Amino acid sequence: MKLFKEVIKNNLKMIVFYVLIGIIINFLDLYSVTYYQKILDAFQFQTLTLVPLIMYGVLLLISTILGYIENYPEQQVKNKLYLDFKLQSLKKMKSIDYLEYQKIGTGRLTQKAEDGATASRDIMINFWLKLFRYLLPTAIFSLIFIFRVKKEYVLFVFLGYIIVVIISNLILKKLYKLKESILLNQEFLNKHLVRGFMELVVFRTNKKFDTEIKVTKEGIKNIVDSKTKIKLVHEIFFTVFALIVNILKVIVLGYAVMNSNLSVGAVVTVISLLGKAYEPIAIFNVEYVDYKLNKVTVKKYIELLDIKDDVALNQGLKIKRIDGNIEFKDVTYSYNEDKNIINDLSFKINKNSSVALVGESGSGKSTIIKLIMGLVKYNKGNILIDNNELSKLNLNSFYDHVSYVSQEAPIFDGTLRENLIFDKKISDDEIIKVLSLVCLDKFYEKLERGLDTELGEKGVRMSGGERQRVALARLFFDDSKIIILDEATSAMDNITEKHVMENIVKQLDNKTLIVIAHRLETIKDVDKIYVLFDGVIQEQGKYDELLHKNGYFTKLYKSAK
Repeated sequence: MKLFKEVIKNNLKMIVFYVLIGIIINFLDLYSVTYYQKILDAFQFQTLTLVPLIMYGVLLLISTILGYIENYPEQQVKNKLYLDFKLQSLKKMKSIDYLEYQKIGTGRLTQKAEDGATASRDIMINFWLKLFRYLLPTAIFSLIFIFRVKKEYVLFVFLGYIIVVIISNLILKKLYKLKESILLNQEFLNKHLVRGFMELVVFRTNKKFDTEIKVTKEGIKNIVDSKTKIKLVHEIFFTVFALIVNILKVIVLGYAVMNSNLSVGAVVTVISLLGKAYEPIAIFNVEYVDYKLNKVTVKKYIELLDIKDDVALNQGLKIKRIDGNIEFKDVTYSYNEDKNIINDLSFKINKNSSVALVGESGSGKSTIIKLIMGLVKYNKGNILIDNNELSKLNLNSFYDHVSYVSQEAPIFDGTLRENLIFDKKISDDEIIKVLSLVCLDKFYEKLERGLDTELGEKGVRMSGGERQRVALARLFFDDSKIIILDEATSAMDNITEKHVMENIVKQLDNKTLIVIAHRLETIKDVDKIYVLFDGVIQEQGKYDELLHKNGYFTKLYKSAK
């Protein structure tokens, strides 16, 4: 699978080291048993010398040292594989088709990424790597050393293998069903926990937490009951397994006594190796159940990674600069075939001009923005960026010239300076001047450490309006030619919003500015307003002109009062 190939390739050297050191440790552990046999035999016949004792001690010492060294590749592989598998989902976000992303939703996507990374890591570590570094080497080396002592005993081992496999398959079918039940209940439990965490206000104000807690308790009970049953099934399996191994040990002892052709050391060696020879079978059967269940989770994860990409992100015409002209020609767009969201829409936005899109919810404002950003693809018509067809542009190169600010106004955990200019070199005076333009000068004056004050994760120390103003302040340090504001002032009071928007329109007059706003007072100074209804432009013109027409814009204006 492509997923595993890429991750294995990135970690191949450490994986090989981890496997090899595991094989060596297993070989040394089993090889030391042969020297233990020599010591016992020499002791029995009074021929003991220092050589086998020294070799036995050296083997144990090397094995112990390697056991410690093994911790390094083990932790490297275990943690790196998990994080690399998780990284695949982030890489997918870089290229995933926007509509497909919307269908999945953030909650489900996060859960799939977490479960998929964990299951993929467990398949690699607990099944494949364990198989090649421990289970197979242990079984093979044990059989080789048993064969060297007495060939006939290998037949006893194979006979035991057949019995163990038959019995374990019967028991493990029950185990698989129980673990499958746990997996389903855990998904159910995670669903209710995640939505309880993410939608606190909704559940609290609607008094639904008691119901959620009740349902979650039922899920917990089912998981606990299933895990208890699994423990009992595990114990049955290992009890039967231990019984079979002990019976074989008795048979070996009986065979040795009856034939009297084996030394004490040889008998002890064979009995010790028998346990080692059967242990991989027991472990493999248990791990195989988890492997099959993890494959189901990984399959869902791979389905996520295989979701359609937006090929326009990396294909098409790359543009190094733009002037900022935008034109829609008879553009039609629909999410499905039932109804058009945008219907034969035509309009122009000239470079260095400011434009506002207004209308009721569902009128098509945000869809127009998504079309300009290339997030959704128009069904017919043309969208031109400086006379270049948008559908033929390389979107990643286009995004170098576009800034988009939404009403969420993301603030990251860092200082005010970092949130404003990132890693750019700009003087404090220039930054403070911009803070004044977005009405953050009073906020700044109260900060203990000024521009170097930590804002906290997601700007927890700030109000919604302050976060939006920080996001808007970034625009003054940006080189983008097209600026899109999607209700980016919604959390501000009327006076602050009006002042901020006036400064943005005046100060950024050398850029193409597109604004979506509900409060119409804030767009008085824009060059042109497009009034939308049901995906069609009803009116267009300057603010005062539209009010004097006493049409649909006036209706919107009065309804907002």
